[in-house]
Amino acid sequence: MKNINLSDINISHYQDKIVNFGVSLVVGILIIIIGFWIASWVGRLIKKQFTRSELSVSLRSFIADLVAMLIRILVILVAMNTLGVQTTSFVALLGGLAVGIGMALQGSLANFAGGLLILLFKPFKVGDTVEVMGNTGTVQEISILQTIMLMPNMKTVILPNGSVFNSVIINYSKSGERRIELEVGIGYEDDFDKAKAILLDILKNEPTLIHDKGYVVEINEFGESSVNLAIYAYVKSADYMATRWKLNREVKTAFDANGIDIPCPQRYIHIVPDKKES
Repeated sequence: MKNINLSDINISHYQDKIVNFGVSLVVGILIIIIGFWIASWVGRLIKKQFTRSELSVSLRSFIADLVAMLIRILVILVAMNTLGVQTTSFVALLGGLAVGIGMALQGSLANFAGGLLILLFKPFKVGDTVEVMGNTGTVQEISILQTIMLMPNMKTVILPNGSVFNSVIINYSKSGERRIELEVGIGYEDDFDKAKAILLDILKNEPTLIHDKGYVVEINEFGESSVNLAIYAYVKSADYMATRWKLNREVKTAFDANGIDIPCPQRYIHIVPDKKES
């Protein structure tokens, strides 16, 4: 057995390695502690900022947690690099894993991206009345992957955010005002000026209308059985449906009281006598 001469061992070399590793370990631990604290602080800050928005609680928490998680992953990579660990292969593994998950969840990621774009550009918010993908209703919730709407018939419609953002969105609440558009027919024998005066009087006496914007009562078209009048007036978005129904009732009542008929479709049939019978 070969005798080991302790004098041949460079103890200072190993001491330097141990000291350097110890320093790197302490620095790495400090990086993790401080980095994780920063991640938690950023997450809380995002949640606090989002409390002023109309986003659902679940979406606020998800975005805050996602940002905090990404910061923690970055902190761990920096700490590993400080300890001398090669992070290239680890990053490549994470990248491959992300690609695989992305392909498996392609539709969900598109909906998540749509949700973020809705948050960023704000085409609508909770409480707005919108028309999207053929559905008209009130936005109840903007969640992580979907938008939930309540229809006038009290049915709940759940729409994927990706499809929502890529479709045409009509927001009836954005300006806070809506134009009521009514059409009513009068007979060809009726006096248009008289009918117009009656309709204008109804509009001027309706308190929910925005009178500064004026009104329109004009002949819209000549139908087969009636002269069709267009009635335009502006109202607050919240009063739209109730005012529309009220105006319809008042128009019918006023026309009945003034002897103006609202014609139904009519057909005149002329019977030609048979020449043989004559």
